[in-house]
Amino acid sequence: MVSTLDNFERKLQSLDELVTPVYEATNELRLLLNNVDQSLSLVDSVLHYYDICGELTPTVSSGPGGDLTDYLAELDRLEDAVKYFKRVTAVAERERVTQLYDIGRKRLVDETDKLILRYANPLSPKEVMELCESSTTANNMDIHSMQEADMATLRRIIEWFSSHGFRQGLIDSYATKRGTMIRRSIQLLEEHLRKTSIRRGSTNLLSASPNMSQHGITGSNTLRRQGGKLGRFFTPEMSRRLMRSPAAPTLPRGTNASLSTSMTTMDDGVTFESSDDRDTANYKFLLDAFIALLQRDRDLLNYVFPKELQSLVFTKLIELPLVHMREEAQTLCESTERLPHKLDTGKFAIYGIFSILKWFLKSRPTFSKLYQESDIARRQQFTTLSATFEQSAVTCLRGIIDEVRLDTSPPSQGGNVHPLTSHVLAFMEGLLAYEDTATIIASIYVEQEQGINNIVPSGTDKGLYDLGTYFTQLIRWLHTSLAKKSDGYTSRHDTTIRSIFLLNNVNYLLKRLETSPIFAIIQRCQPDLKSKYNDDFQMSLKDYTKCYTPLIIAIQQMLEYDNVNRLSDGKLRDRDREQLKESFASINAAIDNLRQQCQEYIVSDVDLRDRLRNEGKKLILDMYRTYYNKFANKDFTKHREKYIRYDPTIFELTIDNFFEHRL
Repeated sequence: MVSTLDNFERKLQSLDELVTPVYEATNELRLLLNNVDQSLSLVDSVLHYYDICGELTPTVSSGPGGDLTDYLAELDRLEDAVKYFKRVTAVAERERVTQLYDIGRKRLVDETDKLILRYANPLSPKEVMELCESSTTANNMDIHSMQEADMATLRRIIEWFSSHGFRQGLIDSYATKRGTMIRRSIQLLEEHLRKTSIRRGSTNLLSASPNMSQHGITGSNTLRRQGGKLGRFFTPEMSRRLMRSPAAPTLPRGTNASLSTSMTTMDDGVTFESSDDRDTANYKFLLDAFIALLQRDRDLLNYVFPKELQSLVFTKLIELPLVHMREEAQTLCESTERLPHKLDTGKFAIYGIFSILKWFLKSRPTFSKLYQESDIARRQQFTTLSATFEQSAVTCLRGIIDEVRLDTSPPSQGGNVHPLTSHVLAFMEGLLAYEDTATIIASIYVEQEQGINNIVPSGTDKGLYDLGTYFTQLIRWLHTSLAKKSDGYTSRHDTTIRSIFLLNNVNYLLKRLETSPIFAIIQRCQPDLKSKYNDDFQMSLKDYTKCYTPLIIAIQQMLEYDNVNRLSDGKLRDRDREQLKESFASINAAIDNLRQQCQEYIVSDVDLRDRLRNEGKKLILDMYRTYYNKFANKDFTKHREKYIRYDPTIFELTIDNFFEHRL
């Protein structure tokens, strides 16, 4: 048994010695086979890289066509080949593969351009207006105007380029083409508005003394009559905006020729061909269109670009149309700044600048929404646009001051209210329609003029305080200019007309301010303005009463003569009779001269006329009654009607008729 087991063990050992080498050899052969398989696979892959150009050239060169997914997969294979040949020294093959890969990318760019250009035709003015109208209503418009398949294709291509590090070129291409489309759409709308805008009709301005009823037809009313014509060219919102311009102010009755050559007197009114704010109204239309087009493209970005790229693309896209809007803004501002007669016909264009600034102020939420994913620096793109109008508005305010300061128009006929006074007040009142922007511009103006910020009392709104500061400057220069004009009357011997001129203008100024919110604004920085001008009024009133001086002197001389010579109630001496004749002749001449003077004066304000008459009667009537009662009954002449022409009653009626013939 033991021997049998030993024999079996020996056989097993012998078998093991035979099998082990075979097993080891088999393993070696299997390893060699694996190496061969791997080598063959590697050779196949390498050969694939060498064959890929020939295989993919027809497909890649022809572009994606309708099978974008396969085309992008083939480009990925080409990219792998490019990476492989960058690791080896096969320069020729590397160049072939790289060239084909570049062709493939170019075909993708061409496909993108084709998709973009398919929807990059500029919108017609009518389409832009409809887009603007839809943005103010609840209409759900097709904001992207692209087929969903085209948007999906475009997004796939953009995502592929972005994942492969080639996004910038595509972003530039997309932004440039869409930006060009927006710019051209705006230009077409601008040309349309320029051709179809309706000039504001002439404005008939009648009496507007603070105490007199106003019957003028305002420019706003004229526009309302023309409103039916607007519907042919503008959307309802645009038509309404064109009729929102401030009504033209009226002028005092009897005012002489305006500061501008466009004003002519007709009957008892003034016909005033106004320069309108058509250009600024058109620019606001362009701004509305600009925002509507940007919103349209901003929404389109949500469908085409990944979220992380949208702000970058939008910032780039806006550049071309924004440059155009800046150029138009600069042109508009420069033309407005060059306008003559800014207080008169040019003020509507200035109001237009303020209305544009008001548009920017109200549009801040829209800008924030457009740039919701952008940083602050990108949001500043629009700041440069509004800054152009801000500086222009400041320049216009400064120009208004200079126009008042340097005005060389002659004084008014008959001492009436000067057009400069009514124009200044009308300009200030019109500016209050844009108070929210006027306060901002006034602060900039004051800061530039003073070099530092205004020191504002606590509890006072700085903007309103600065606006009051500007209004105060304007009124001060108006007063200075009026004072210079009062010295321009040719009748140097007649100082009364100067006081009449100042009384008319100061009275008109005070009355207009009393009923205007301007007064409350001015009081913030000049609380004593009213008292100062009241003092000026009293001084001019005192100067006016000097016109009675010749009459007073003639009366006093006769009374003094009587005190010295004691005229008899009976028969008079010859020299006493001659003295009385000379005295009554002097009295008559003084009254005649006073009446003739007052026929040359114009006092439109009823209250002021009564005030001047009462001041005269208070000064002279009692004295004249004393004179008349003392000397009129003396027997000094046989021709009493020649010397005694005015009894106290007639004299009082004469004073009551001063200034009446002009009405």
